[in-house]
Amino acid sequence: MKKRKYYSKVLISLLMIFIMIVMPGLSCLGQIDSLFVLANKYYQQNEFDKAVNTYHLLIEKGIQSPEVFYNLGNAYYKRGELGYAILYYEKAKLLAPYDEDINQNLAIANVRVFDKIDVIPDFFIKRWIRFFINILPSNTWAIISLIAFALMILLFLLYFFSGTLFIKKISFYSAVILLFFTFLTYWSSVKRKKFITDNHTAVVVEPSVTVKSSPDKDGNNMFVLHEGTKVILIDHMGNWFEIRLTDGNKGWLEGESIRPV
Repeated sequence: MKKRKYYSKVLISLLMIFIMIVMPGLSCLGQIDSLFVLANKYYQQNEFDKAVNTYHLLIEKGIQSPEVFYNLGNAYYKRGELGYAILYYEKAKLLAPYDEDINQNLAIANVRVFDKIDVIPDFFIKRWIRFFINILPSNTWAIISLIAFALMILLFLLYFFSGTLFIKKISFYSAVILLFFTFLTYWSSVKRKKFITDNHTAVVVEPSVTVKSSPDKDGNNMFVLHEGTKVILIDHMGNWFEIRLTDGNKGWLEGESIRPV
């Protein structure tokens, strides 16, 4: 009877720990799902203001997903706010570079951008590397790297403890290949993460803005940019950001006119 009581207390304690730790998380997930469904419902009912506000609530709760950014971009596009639409399409593309819907809607929105700026293409090797690391999310690359590392260890153990020469050769060369593959996938994970966190692009969200030669309103007018134009952030000074266009032109913009991707 004492053992049964002891086991019952242990089970009750474990159940209480489960309720205190897991249940709040499940409740939070349920709340997030409800908000996402509600935002989609507002969008389908053409209540785009409410849809935008609800999608922003999800983002404020830490939800950084291509689906939320994509839907938010669609809602902004329906409201006629081209700059914010492109901003959130770009955010969605950053997380899901090869999603057809995201790329298609981004291309449609970009057609409406007034500024047509030439893009200087990257060196082909850089494009290949970017294509490769963007195939999978950073976490997926990391999981593959861990699995490859574990298999490599097992093959090395097989090499050391096997008494058959043929098995030794196969396990050794396979382990060496997996070692290289481990480094490659780990490097891809780091690069994919850096590609997102070190992104230095922004989108113009004002209807039009004058780019200055210096970080003050008295600076010389360089050129004018319009809503939806994508720029590269170089530096900042107070509320002013130095930007560069893909054609090489540079200048300074006030922070209120742009939003970072």
